[in-house]
Order: sequence, then structure tokens, then C-alpha cells
Amino acid sequence: MSEIKEYKQPTNKIEKGLLYLQHYGVKKTVAKTIRKMMGHDQEHYSYRQFLKENPVSEQELENQRQTVFAYNPVISIVIPLYNTKEKFLTELIHSFTDQTYPHWQLCLGDGSPKEGLYDIIKAATGGKWDERIVYKKLTDNTGIAGNTNAAMELATGDYIGFTDHDDLITPDAMYYIAEALNKDRTIEAIYSDEDKIDMEGKEYFLPHFKSDFNIDLLCSHNYITHLFVVRADIAKASGGILSEFDGAQDHDFDLRVLEKCTNIYHIPRVLYHWRCHPDSTADHPEAKMYAYENGRRAVENHYKRLGIPARVELDTHLGYYRTIYEWPDTPLLSIIIPNMNHEEDLKECIDSIVEKTTYPNYEFIIVENNSADEKLRGYYQELERRNDISARVCDFTKAHPDTKGTFNFSALINYGVRQALGEYLLLLNNDTRMINGDAISEMMGFIRREDVGAVGARLYYGNNTVQHAGLIIGLGGVANSQFLGSGREQVGYFYRSTCVQDLSAVTGACLLTKRSAFNTVGGFDEGLAVAFNDVDYCLKLRAKDLLCVYTPFSEWYHLESVSRGLDHEDPDRKARMDAETKYFMTKWKDTYSKGDPYYNPNLSLTKFDYSFKSKE
Repeated sequence: MSEIKEYKQPTNKIEKGLLYLQHYGVKKTVAKTIRKMMGHDQEHYSYRQFLKENPVSEQELENQRQTVFAYNPVISIVIPLYNTKEKFLTELIHSFTDQTYPHWQLCLGDGSPKEGLYDIIKAATGGKWDERIVYKKLTDNTGIAGNTNAAMELATGDYIGFTDHDDLITPDAMYYIAEALNKDRTIEAIYSDEDKIDMEGKEYFLPHFKSDFNIDLLCSHNYITHLFVVRADIAKASGGILSEFDGAQDHDFDLRVLEKCTNIYHIPRVLYHWRCHPDSTADHPEAKMYAYENGRRAVENHYKRLGIPARVELDTHLGYYRTIYEWPDTPLLSIIIPNMNHEEDLKECIDSIVEKTTYPNYEFIIVENNSADEKLRGYYQELERRNDISARVCDFTKAHPDTKGTFNFSALINYGVRQALGEYLLLLNNDTRMINGDAISEMMGFIRREDVGAVGARLYYGNNTVQHAGLIIGLGGVANSQFLGSGREQVGYFYRSTCVQDLSAVTGACLLTKRSAFNTVGGFDEGLAVAFNDVDYCLKLRAKDLLCVYTPFSEWYHLESVSRGLDHEDPDRKARMDAETKYFMTKWKDTYSKGDPYYNPNLSLTKFDYSFKSKE
């Protein structure tokens, strides 16, 4: 039986350092410390290398200028100005006049108390006013919301976007938006990747290579930010920017307009450079605490508009939020656990739930499969006689005598579901242990939504490193967990390890689904006895437009391979694994050719920590 090492949440840098040492050893810890002491940030270095390997050539830009599109939408970019520094405003104007796609409009609402920005703009265009720039000096400064709305009134384009008055866009930004709209004119909203730029406009860093549209990630934090454009009629019908959400006005606006959109497109390229200020939330998140409270309210209002009973809390990380669902009832949950021998593991799994869970209405369905342990039979009888829980042992081999001596996880799950009474189904390995008492309640909160088909949890090995934080298609081969092997205390790339998000798949070791969804997709594919049956199930849900949600707030240990051992150590098991892999990859060939929509193509598929893709 695998040992679980005691875990204590780190409260300071010393404790974090000791945990890092424990997880990664002396060599990696020393290397990390030296990089910090010398001021060498590995991420900065990696991104500089990435930019060198992926340059935008002058020939590419010239080819874009020569491109003739069948559809030439005008893209109006709305910017509120307020005492903007001449250098920043000039660079901003140049980033538009340098665009390779010419059909844009720059709408500037100037709420500055003094004159002067008009002259800066004119000088930036060579002394001759560019007719694509529409400028209005506002009589009053009405704040970021009022100034933005005043600028939006100037917009006459087909799409409306937003930038800050001191940031920059890449010279091909408008081109890639126009290209996307020419490929699909039904697109209602578009957003791109972004990075940060220093005050001198020379150093690019902290690139945010984003997921395709991800509503649960957007409710966890405003991952969309820049560059964002939306169809003009939708933007104007939304009521514009609301001042009561100052500091998080873009988060509120994005949620309100995207609720009206069905075709949201993500351009996986950095098209926006976000300039960092000493007092900016881009660089110092604690600088504007009011913004995070307004962001919390923006997300909570989103749920209210959708009629979903939920409250939103500030997470421990500034700018991130946690949704707590408040459904009025607690429907029956069937916890389905396949089991062969391993009486002690099964007992510890069940006891961890019974002793800790705050969810009151559940039953255990133990799917017995070829056990030879006589002691286990006694535990089964004891389990079924208990008065404090509902538990039934269903013998798969008696119901299917022709399968005696074989292992087919999918068949065991399908059989267990047929014996279960619950409307909701938690598929659970017998080598799991519940950690937090609200782990099931947390997962149940998401699965009750109509748009959700499966929910997965954050799982740890016994040494408190991450075993599962949601699966990425193509990662490490066929599919694997993001942040695999990272420390339990580590938050990951843009906190992706520790915030709720939609993903292509979650592991079947701890997978919550609803019976209706299970039946709709035909359950688990019994042609996948061992390998990738959980990924296959999730991809079938995704094909029905149902979401697979990963929540890190449901925590479990998963002492992987306790039950069956490792497939690669047995020749027969390896042959079956190879055959099932071939079957799975053939079945989902088209899906794999497109890449995982929740994982950016600029990121590595050979590393699990969101490292940037390298050409080496």
C-alpha cells in the first residue's frame, strides 16, 4: 500500500523553498536560486528565445499589405484618453498607422483637463490628420467608463474593440482579425494572445498564450483582456461600459457581451503589448484592490443573469475568483468503484469519504471483478450491513461469466452505472482518498449546470505532487495531465493549475458525470478496456457541446497503479495498450489534427508546465 506523506500548506517563502527542495531535489533547487540571485528570470529568457525562433519578417508584413480580402470589415478601436504621456500616445498612434490591414478606425475620447493631446496625435501622423482617427475632446472627465462610452459613440465600424491609451498592438493585429472574419463571417467576437512590454517599449515578457473560449476560466479570472473585439451591434446593445465596475469594467463587459455570442474565436498569436506601470494591476496586482471586488461582483452578476444560484468569492490569489454553487437540493449521487482484491485500499477510500464528506445523499456501488481475497468477502458483507451508509456490491463476473479472468474498466463502469440509482455518477478508483470534506459538493456544484457533462478534480500522488489537473489532448503523446509532477503548492502558468477551467478531458480515476449525459453518449467504449476510455468519454461529451470542467477545489489523493500495476511491465498488457492506442487515435483522428482547443499551439507538447514551444 502506498504511503501518503503529510502535507502542510506553506505560509512563507522558507516553507515554499523547503517544499520545492523536497519535490525537485538539490540540483533543481540550487539552479532556481542562482537564477533568482543573478536576476535571470527563466521565463524571460525562454520568451526571448521564443521570439527569436518565431520572428515576423518584413516580407510577411509586405505580403499582408498586398492581400486582397473579399470582405473588408472596418474595425473600430475605442480608447479613452486621460493625460496620456506624449511618448506613449505617439507610439500607440504609430502602432495603428503601421497596420498591414488598412480598414480600421481609431476612436479617441479625451477626458484630459488640459488641451494638447490633439496636437500630439496630429504630429504622430506626420502633421496631416489621418481620417481613420476620430478624436473628441470631452467637456468633462467621466472616468474610464464614461470616457470609453463617449469614444464608443464615435465608432462606425463593423466590429468594436478596446485598447488602453498607453499600450501597443502588433502591426499585423488588424490583419489577423480580418483574416479570421473572411474565413468565417459568423464570428461575433474575437480575442488574441498578449504579452507585457516595459516602460521603455524595448523588453517583451510574460506572454499570455491563452485557451480558446473557456467560460469557466473567464469566471475564474479575466483571461481574455486584450486584444478583444466584438460585433458592433452586440457591443452597442450591451449598454456599454458600466462605471460601477471600474477597475474590472472590461471583465464585466466581456461577460455581458459574450453571453449573447455563440461563435467566439481565439487568435493564438500575440497581437497586443500591455505596458506595465508601477501602479498597474498588470504588474502589481495589490495596487487596485477595489478592482478585484468589482471583478467578483461582475462574475456573480453573470450567474444571476443566467439564473444560476451561485455566489462568488475572492480567491487567495488577487484577480482570481471562486464560484460557490447554492443549488436548493441534494440529489442522489452514486459513487461507482470497480474493485479487485485490495481490501485495505478500498476500505481507506470509502472511509475517507464517509468520515469527511459534507454531501449528504450518496450510495456506494462496488463493482466486484475477479477478487480472490477471501478476507475481502467479509469486508463486502460488513459494508452492505452498515446502517450509516448505503452500499451495494455488484458482482460483474457473475453477471458476465464469459469475462472471468479479464479486466475491462469500461465494461465495469457501464455495469456499475446500470446498477446505480443516482441521477449523478461519481466514477472513482479504489486507490483514491478524499482530502477536503467539500470535495464532492464542489464537483456537484458544476455538474448541475445544463452545459456541463463531466467534472474532474485535482489529484495528488502520495508525495503531494500533482497527478491530475485536467487532461490536455496530445500532451506527452496521446493525452496527459497539465502540470504533472508539479508541487501541490505550485499554481502553474497564469494559475492554471489552481483555478477552475474547461478542458477537453478529465481522468476517470475521479470523474463526476450525470446519468443523462452518460446515456446520451452511450457510456464508456468497451473497445477501450484500459487505455484512454476516460478521454474517449469526455471527447464524446464535447462532441455533444457539453463541457468538461476541472476544479482544483476538489482535492484527492490518487495512489496510481496500486490496483493493477503498470501496463508497460507486462508484455501482454503492453500489446493491448498499443492496440487500444491505435484504435483510439483512429477514432479521434480529426480531433487530434486540430489540436486541443484549450491548450495554446505556442506551448510545448513534450513538457507539462506550459513551457513555450521550441524549434530545437
